[in-house]
Amino acid sequence: MNRIRSALLALACTLLTLPAWGARLKVVQIADYSSSRASLGTALRYGARLAIEEANRNGGVNGHTIDFVTLDDQYKPEETVRLLKDALNTVDPIAIVNILGTGTTAAVIKDGVLDSAGIALIGPYTGADSLRTPLNRQVFHVRASYGEEVDRIAEHFANIGAKRVGLLRESGPFGEAIGVAFDAAAKKHGLEVVAIGVTPEGSDDVAAGVAKVAAAEPNGVLLGTAGRPTSRLVKATHEAGMLAARIMLSVNDLDQIREFAGNAAARGVGKVAVMPDPQSCTLDLCRELKRLHESHGDPKQPLTPNTVEGYISARAFLSALAHVSGEPTRAKLRAALESAGRMDFGGFALSFGPERHNGSNYMDIGVLGSGGQIMY
Repeated sequence: MNRIRSALLALACTLLTLPAWGARLKVVQIADYSSSRASLGTALRYGARLAIEEANRNGGVNGHTIDFVTLDDQYKPEETVRLLKDALNTVDPIAIVNILGTGTTAAVIKDGVLDSAGIALIGPYTGADSLRTPLNRQVFHVRASYGEEVDRIAEHFANIGAKRVGLLRESGPFGEAIGVAFDAAAKKHGLEVVAIGVTPEGSDDVAAGVAKVAAAEPNGVLLGTAGRPTSRLVKATHEAGMLAARIMLSVNDLDQIREFAGNAAARGVGKVAVMPDPQSCTLDLCRELKRLHESHGDPKQPLTPNTVEGYISARAFLSALAHVSGEPTRAKLRAALESAGRMDFGGFALSFGPERHNGSNYMDIGVLGSGGQIMY
């Protein structure tokens, strides 16, 4: 009898030292799913969902199931902060996978809620250099910066002899960040900025800005907007008879542009890619994403570079979680990200370290053809 009691006591002690298998962990995404950036937010959500649901189908991560909670801030910074604070109290997430936007991310960082909660933000959908320097210990970027994007565009203009350039950008933090980057890149590559047109943030009212830039007759124009306003710019610049080479940033949805502006207006427009395009890339990453989309996804959802960004952000979270020993906590997860080194997701790599929170410098420029397809 004593031997039985001793064995049971030993078993109980052993069980107390084992991890709590079967725990449900929460991650939060905050994005615009219903306003001017809705096409971007929807794509981020879809990509992250494909990755997380696949992990759950395979038994979770170290036995932990992941609940993916999405919150719609309609691209309003004050709403982003409110929703995050509320989620920290009610949902108790272990991490944040994507916040969409420069102004929204800046508001969260400025508020200090990430630091006070000790929670990692993985994959903020912004390339603003001002949100990367100085380094924020809670924020892990999965895309190249706007400075890098804009420099690549300015270099392209210089290479094709487009020395007189214009900028069409939005007001607000995002547009201002693009303006600063474009000014520096133009000087670096010997370009003359002949006109800058500023449109209201998130607005469809682009006529005045287009008229100002068109009047200067530039031979290269950066479309420094995001989401729905860009489709309006593509159409308006075409209707204004603008002959300049037009190039847009990565933070845009080609399906939205083709649908609103039409193939004729979009023909010849360039676009920077900071993520592989699943419609054209041959990486194992793209093959895996297509498999998940076809077998478990929503056929109504297109696969875009923005889908890849949500997918990569979620994969980075899942990879870090797999390297957490014992009971997962926000602090352990953040530490796992910071010590991750190189993470390869089927040919697309992120590399993080204690002093490196900018995980990727992947970049390419493609051009829309007459049939609406982009060619890199």
